[in-house]
This record gives sequence, structure tokens and C-alpha cells, in this order.
Amino acid sequence: MKKLISVVLASSLLLTLAACSSGSSSSSTTAAATTTAAGGQATSDAAGSSSAGTTSAETTDIKGKTIEVAVNYTGQSLTTFEEVVDDFQNETGATVELAAYGDDYESTLKTRMASNELPDIFVTHGWSILRYKEYLQDLRNESWVSTYDPSALGVIQDTDGSIYVLMISELANGTLVNLDACEKAGVDPYSIYDWDDFTEACQKLKDAGITPIATTADNAGTMCNYAGTWLSYENETSNDSAAMLDGTYDWTSYQDTVLKYLSDWMDKGFYPDDVATVSDTDLQERFANNEIAFYLGNDPSWLISAKQLNADGNYAFLPSFASTTDGAQFVGIGEGDAFGIWKDSKETDAAKVFLNYLTRTEVCTKINNVTGKIGAITTATETDDSYGQQLFATMQSKYPNVFYENLWDRKYMPSGMWPIFGNAAQMLFEDHSADGQTAVKEYLSENYKDLYEAAQSD
Repeated sequence: MKKLISVVLASSLLLTLAACSSGSSSSSTTAAATTTAAGGQATSDAAGSSSAGTTSAETTDIKGKTIEVAVNYTGQSLTTFEEVVDDFQNETGATVELAAYGDDYESTLKTRMASNELPDIFVTHGWSILRYKEYLQDLRNESWVSTYDPSALGVIQDTDGSIYVLMISELANGTLVNLDACEKAGVDPYSIYDWDDFTEACQKLKDAGITPIATTADNAGTMCNYAGTWLSYENETSNDSAAMLDGTYDWTSYQDTVLKYLSDWMDKGFYPDDVATVSDTDLQERFANNEIAFYLGNDPSWLISAKQLNADGNYAFLPSFASTTDGAQFVGIGEGDAFGIWKDSKETDAAKVFLNYLTRTEVCTKINNVTGKIGAITTATETDDSYGQQLFATMQSKYPNVFYENLWDRKYMPSGMWPIFGNAAQMLFEDHSADGQTAVKEYLSENYKDLYEAAQSD
């Protein structure tokens, strides 16, 4: 394997947002009990399970305390979290006012940020550093920080070492692989290092009658989730990170790399013939039938569906490939379920007890199992035998020096660019000529500038 270069990036994009109004819902408290706060000795509950993230014999009695916890859960995920909250209340005698904002979560949080009246604990939904850090307490000294999987720290650790959230799960983004399809075509996916290697592998797959790449025409992940391997990292084709972050990026390097490669793959017929209309469900069926080999810019949960369709299928999760022989293969990591404590909370002790409770093996695993996300702390990863976790663990064992980075669009693009990339992908698949590529570049550039300026004025 070619030499892997480690990367340290010191910049982050802070977007300040404002608006107005608020609301919450609550659940009731029940029997009293005492639990251990973060920083105390690990104790066992009535069932004998261990409480993670504790280091001394000190306990914190929070009976009678009330904390507000805001989440963006809906459906079964919300039902499961409500069960967790009920169990916590039964054990501690504390009251948790659970504010479940669902689809209105982001707008409601903006409102509460503007009035500086935030919940004691709130889900940061991917933005603990880039949006919320000025509203959060630094939790780097909590003992559960030592239980983080190494992949998590690249996303939630600030440049000064601050960590503002307990993240019990993470999103992982890279390359999905159908090992059976690759074997049929004589392709070893683990030998692929850069995008030129990938192009050669795709040609072998095409020659063997296998569609190399799965995607829908409007898939934003195709346009941005692995763009950093061309545009942002050390020893890649270009490194325009600073320009992206200060609003001066002109998108020339994007057209010369990302758009060029995608258009070349279209010319070579590497995508499904019906890419303009195919559904994600259809792609999963074809993937399960070994008709497709790769899916770029996606997470292991997509493979779970393929495995359900074909229990005998053999799949893998790989990093995104480099653009040069000295570049860095990387896995994009996003916050999954991450909980921060408001800096002005008057119930910090109770809030820390609640976060500590979430680190218990049986608690975080229960939540991760229903959300389908990959565990970010060892109390979850060491006991989680889900298929997604297995795929991620195998990748880690085969790529011990892989570079973990925040999802590219979250770190380098202004908020709101994700749907723009989806539209751009649709535009490119409709016309990937030289003029079409230029039109996509101009569309991305115009929206990037508008959203960047809007973020600065908020």
C-alpha cells in the first residue's frame, strides 16, 4: 500500500445564527434514587450493569432536580429515548422535561440561541463546534472522554482541545463495496489507493458486465462527501481549505478535479443506464444481486439494507480514496447522537449525571440499535455486534492509519450547501459536457457566496 500521509487541519467554520420563539414538552418523575456523576466512582445499578465514565467514590444526589433535554428524535427513536428518560427518572428521582422538536428542531434551536434561553442539554445534530460551541460547556475533563473511539475526536475536538459534547454514536462516510461483484471481475478493492486506481478498477468491472458505481442523479454525497480528497487535504491535487473557509473560493479546482472525474466516469458508462430515474431502493436490490460494485460517499447503514436482501452477500466499507499517490485516504465522520450542556445551565451537576447515564453500555447500545448508527464510545463499540459496527471495525483493522475528518460539507461549506450539491449532481447528470460542467461550477459558486454572506450577516 502506498504511503499514507497524516493530516492536521487547524481551521473550522463558525456560523452564528438568530431568530425568535420557543416551546417544550415534559415527562413526569417517579421513584427516588441516587446515581454517580461524571467524575465519581463507577457503580452498578440493580441489574448489575456498570456505569461508565466515573473515577472517584463521590456520588451526586440529584433527587428533586429538573433538567430540560431537547432532542430531534421522531418515531421509534423518540419512543426509545423516552424509555431511557423514564428509567433515568426512576433511578435518580430527578425530572427530565423532554422537548422533542422533530422537524422543527433546528429552527427552534436558532430561536432559543437568539434569546440565550437554551435547554440544559440539547442534541447538537452535527454542529457542536461549527455552530454551537459558544453556547456549550467544555466537557474535555469528563472521564468518559477517554472512552471515545479515535475516529470521533477528529469531529468533536476543537483546535484548543475542547470537547463540547458526549457523542454516543457517529456517522461514517466512505466507499461501499460489493466484494462478490469485485471478485467476479478480478478486482481487489483493498489494492485501490487513489482515484486513478479506482478508475482502472471500474473499467475492469464494466468489461465484466458489472455496473461499477451506484448513485441516484441527485445524490449530494456523490458531489461533496469525498471532495476533500481532491481539494482540502495535504498532498492532494489542491488544498483550497483556507479559501473555502474565508469565502473566497472560486471553484476552479473543483471543476478541474471533481467534475472532471465524475464526467469522465459518465463518459465511460460507469453509472446505471437509468441513473436519471433510478431509486435508491432499486439500487439496493441491484447491489444485493451483485450487479453493482461500489457506492461512493455513503455510510455502512446502506449496506445493512443490501444484507437484508441478500443474507449471503459479502460487503465492505472502505475509506474515500486519495487523489495522488502521496495523498490521504480518509473517512468522513459526522456527529451522530451528541449531547451538549448549555454553558449557562443552572443544573450542570444534574446534566452531567444524565450524560454519564447515557454512557452506560445498555443505554447507549439501546439507543444506537434503534437509530442504526455506529457507536462512538467503547462502552458501545465493545458490545455492539450489529452489521454496521462490524463493517466499520473491519475497515479500522485494515486501515489502521486512516485519516478521520469531519464531513467535508459541514466543515468547509456554509450551512445550506447540502441540497445545493444535490441539485448540482442532477445538473451534471443531465449535461456533463464542458459547458454543463461550467454551469455546475457557476451554480455552486453563486450559492456558496450567497450562503457564506448570509452566514456572516446573521
